[in-house]
Amino acid sequence: MERIANLRRAVAIAGATALLVVLVGCSAGMRDASALTVTSAPKPTATPSATPSAAPVAAAPAPVAKTVAAPAQPATPIASPCAGTPAGVKHIYVSIGEQHLWACTGDALLIDSAITTGASAITNARYTTPLGTSHITGKKRNTVLAGKDVNGPWNDPVEYWMPFDGGIGFHDSSWQTFPYGSSLYTTQGSHGCVHVPVAVIATIFDWAPVSTLVTVRS
Repeated sequence: MERIANLRRAVAIAGATALLVVLVGCSAGMRDASALTVTSAPKPTATPSATPSAAPVAAAPAPVAKTVAAPAQPATPIASPCAGTPAGVKHIYVSIGEQHLWACTGDALLIDSAITTGASAITNARYTTPLGTSHITGKKRNTVLAGKDVNGPWNDPVEYWMPFDGGIGFHDSSWQTFPYGSSLYTTQGSHGCVHVPVAVIATIFDWAPVSTLVTVRS
């Protein structure tokens, strides 16, 4: 009987110990659970994208002052048509190539004009105005210039006549149908005289005395 009683006490003690073990184990588990700290994963934070900086504005180029070159001057100044004429001397210059006339007193120009010279392209008669320097040999108003050659006769009434080389001289030409200064002179020009517009020869007639120098150049 005593053995049975001892056995029961041993069973009771073992059961109490097992219960204590169970309680202690749960208690430890609870402590561990309470000791756990749940840390939420941080929410991803949107990283603000870098604000694109405005493209640098190129500065407007500073205005550059432009230097306008002066027109080039001829290396050798163009000589006046009267250059070289002695002071006080009256001289009439005629250029066949330019079909032009200049009347000078010294280096001062009185008047200049387009003219018409001899029909130099005609080969069966000599209509070329002769070159060289001579002088006015006479002056006459309202006359008729008459002549003839292999091409026929002519009778040309003129208001002003100023011969300077035999039968060659200055006169007006009211019958001329092409402009003074025209290249048509080579086939439709004079018989060798110098045709001058009537208003121009009227001025020269009053200005130039007999013996006034005349130079005809090519």
